[in-house]
Amino acid sequence: MCGIAGLLDFSNGKLPGYEDHSGKVLRVMLDHLRHRGPDDRGEEKFEVENGPPVYLGHQRLSIIDLTQMGHQPMPNDSRTIWISTNSEIYNFRELRAELVEKNYAFSSRSDTEVLLKAYEEWGVDCLQKLRGMFAFAIWDSRKKVLFLARDRLGIKPLYYFSSADCFLFASEVRALAATGIPDTSLCPTGLFHFLSFGSLSAPDTLFESIKELLPGHYLLVQQESIQTIKYWDALASPETPAGSLDDSLKNTLEESVTLRQISDVTLGAFLSGGTDSSALVSLMHQESDSPVDTLSVVFKEPDYNESAFSERVAKQMGTRHRTLELEEPDLVSTLPDAISAMDQPTVDGINTYLISKSAREAGWKVALSGIGGDELFGGYDTFSLTPKISAFEKFLSALPRSWLPFLGSCLKRLLPLSDRNSKLAHLVCGQKSGSHSYFLMRALFPEDRVRDLFRDKNSFRRENLKHLKNTQQQVGSISALHPLKQISYLELTHYLSNTLLRDVDMMSMAHGLEIRVPFLDHRLVELMSSFPPEKQFARPPKKSLLVNSLPNPLPPEIVHRKKMGFTLPFEHWMRNELREEVESVLLGQVPPLSDFIDEAEVQKVWVDFLARRVSWSRPWALYVLKKWLKTNHPRN
Repeated sequence: MCGIAGLLDFSNGKLPGYEDHSGKVLRVMLDHLRHRGPDDRGEEKFEVENGPPVYLGHQRLSIIDLTQMGHQPMPNDSRTIWISTNSEIYNFRELRAELVEKNYAFSSRSDTEVLLKAYEEWGVDCLQKLRGMFAFAIWDSRKKVLFLARDRLGIKPLYYFSSADCFLFASEVRALAATGIPDTSLCPTGLFHFLSFGSLSAPDTLFESIKELLPGHYLLVQQESIQTIKYWDALASPETPAGSLDDSLKNTLEESVTLRQISDVTLGAFLSGGTDSSALVSLMHQESDSPVDTLSVVFKEPDYNESAFSERVAKQMGTRHRTLELEEPDLVSTLPDAISAMDQPTVDGINTYLISKSAREAGWKVALSGIGGDELFGGYDTFSLTPKISAFEKFLSALPRSWLPFLGSCLKRLLPLSDRNSKLAHLVCGQKSGSHSYFLMRALFPEDRVRDLFRDKNSFRRENLKHLKNTQQQVGSISALHPLKQISYLELTHYLSNTLLRDVDMMSMAHGLEIRVPFLDHRLVELMSSFPPEKQFARPPKKSLLVNSLPNPLPPEIVHRKKMGFTLPFEHWMRNELREEVESVLLGQVPPLSDFIDEAEVQKVWVDFLARRVSWSRPWALYVLKKWLKTNHPRN
């Protein structure tokens, strides 16, 4: 993968702080994206008659066609169209053959050249033909239009800033912020979402003036006109498969994994020993002529060690397996670098940083991951718990409304202290963190704690109302779906898009590692909409549809094991080795955040954690938020 950046300069070369030197803005952005593409850099400037000059830049991580023929920005043959892309187009060979039949000639083996000429032939409709992960920019000098696009599921990021002076875009928020953009005020909507869910929700970032292009959308900039258009949705349904659904699923899974093993550099797979990673390795083993390289990061502490499961799968599949055992001092010493790698603050992501670092140290440039299996096949607890919460909500609706506040306060006092019981009490009081009980299940801070953390209660009410309206619109669009199908859709568009995929991108790219996610092939996502819910989410065991679709059966102890996840011992660290560091940041003021949040409430969260009234995730999220702003906001 790569880093891309560019701008349109509407100021006649007099951008604030960069008078007569717009090219410096591009170089600043590329300097901040160097980690994403350390192999090569490219810069181009285009003079436009009666229009603003255009700049395109690229930091390259060479994966396919390692020669200079893959250098970017890349022009078409007539040098009228240029591309800078952060992408892997997995069906590029198929598209290349189709374009050759239309008399296009190719000078490289790269998928970038195929993408460029696909646009030349089909314009923006080329998006319908792409199968892959991508965020790209194309400058079309014939039409004087800048075309930005992002893949369907949001695997690759793309951010932009627009003002009267310029239009900037880049692969990371920090690259845009580093240019000295005039408006660096915090975004209340972004802050609300972070406090509510532990991550930022597109299109908002923590900066009011920086936005994220939504998944499945493209953007056209022509002169000073900006138009954003949606081209795909996770509700999209394919044509009815010609054969049986089971056969279609097997074929799509195998094809998806095969396509994602195309590489001119060392490639392997993450293997935790869970169902998704084990299923992925099973599919890779079936499709590969040589042993698959696999990697597991394990912990010495027995409560966090999954090595027995990963080794069992590795032995059965005959992989070249590598296990890296981490001890507590290694983990704690890595945390500052992991937090520094965050392009946006997140409550999660440290685990991905660790395993990505290990993969690069093993010599890999590409790794396959099982992300997406839980969302499509019902692996999360949300699939079993959300329907129960919804049923309880219906029961509550039959009670007199005047009873509910009293009942909620009783539950808070009587139930054992835990985040889950706290959420149940909030549900009784009508606080769901959104218009569907799913959002309560995914909430970091419940609604009243978010309100308490906001200094300006009117601002909180505005943001809460906006969030409620947005989730009502989203839930309304899926109201006809089966309840479990609704949860799958919400997992794909909420937790996966805003947390998992963003964490994976920024933490892997911090090490120049490309992570591919076969279970998020858009054809697979579309195919799953054809399955009846009782089959798609059948259990026991969890994800039985996926398990039964594999060419090589998984060991029973893998299929029936309890979901563990790649969990770090934050609870212990924050009470011991990390306590001084966390307190020094958490209990201090960080401009401009102190203008928005109530510091007394932040201290209360820390006191509640020390008294074991809340889990580690709440003070950790606030610590990361403050630490990120101390490092990345211009006022610090």
